[in-house]
This record gives sequence, structure tokens and C-alpha cells, in this order.
Amino acid sequence: MAQQQQDMSFAQALNEAKGVIIQLSGRVKADAEKVRQQQQTIVSQSAAIAQHETRIRQQEEALSAAVDEVAGLYERIKEADAAREHAEAILNRQGEKIQALVAANEELETLLSETKLQLAQITRERDELKAELPTAEDEAALAAMAQLLTKAAPAIEKAKKSAGGGVKMRIAADDDAPADEAIVAAA
Repeated sequence: MAQQQQDMSFAQALNEAKGVIIQLSGRVKADAEKVRQQQQTIVSQSAAIAQHETRIRQQEEALSAAVDEVAGLYERIKEADAAREHAEAILNRQGEKIQALVAANEELETLLSETKLQLAQITRERDELKAELPTAEDEAALAAMAQLLTKAAPAIEKAKKSAGGGVKMRIAADDDAPADEAIVAAA
């Protein structure tokens, strides 16, 4: 009678251990999928940031060229104003050319203002994207999770193979080993 209760307890313990292993296997698979998704997110966000930074550099270069061009145009406008004052005394016709230069200057100033607004918007987007990047703590947690999954996978596979073989098993606890690394031995 006592032997039958021990067998029953052993069978119950084995079934409970099998249930725990199945649960852990499911968790490991779910965690592995989460890690893969997070890695994919990191890769896509890094690519998007690189594209934005390239675009920002290109626009900064274009803005720098536009600023240089505007500075040159300011000099030309100053010269044109002096020439206009002199030419108005001589010819009315020269005044029309100077008015065209002033209109071009206003267009360039408008273009410069729009470019500055675009640069501010791109800079804001870049800063928002940088804020969304994973921190060093997130990367460390991902690395630790990946390492844990790598260590747990062989043990889970071994346990699956051992449990499905129809061989009687017994669990022998080792006082020196941690509880989650108990030795499973064939009877």
C-alpha cells in the first residue's frame, strides 16, 4: 500500500514536472519571438535614423550653399543699389533691372526661411527618432535574454526527448547543484 502511494506521488511529480517544462518551453519560445521582434525593430530604426542623418547632412550642405549664395546676392544687391542711385540720375531704364534684383532677393529670403523651417523640422524628427532608440540598459537586457534562451534551449530539448521515450525516469536531486539544474537519470 505504501509502495503504491510512492508510485502515485512519483507519477504526479513527473506529470507536474512535465507540465512545468511545457510551460517553460512556451515561455522560452514567446521570449525568443519577442527578442527577434525587438532586434528587427532596432535594425529598422537604425536604418531609418541613418537615412534621416544622411538626408539632414545633404540638406545642411544645400542650406550652406544657399546661405553662401544669399551672402553673395546681398553683396550684389548692395552694389546694385549703389548703381541704381547713380543710374536713376542717368537713365530710368536701369531702375527696372534693380527692381528685378530686389524681387529675386525677396524670393531668396523666402526660400531661406522655408529651408530653415525644413531644417528645424528634420532636426526635431531626428531628435524624436534618437529618443526612441533602445538604451544601453535595453540592449543589455536583450543580450541577457538571448543568452538565457541559448542556455535553456538544449536543456528543454533534452527534457523533451527524455520524457517522450517511454523510459521510466527518476529525478535525483544533487545538493551541490541549483534546483533548476536537477539531474534527470534513466532508471
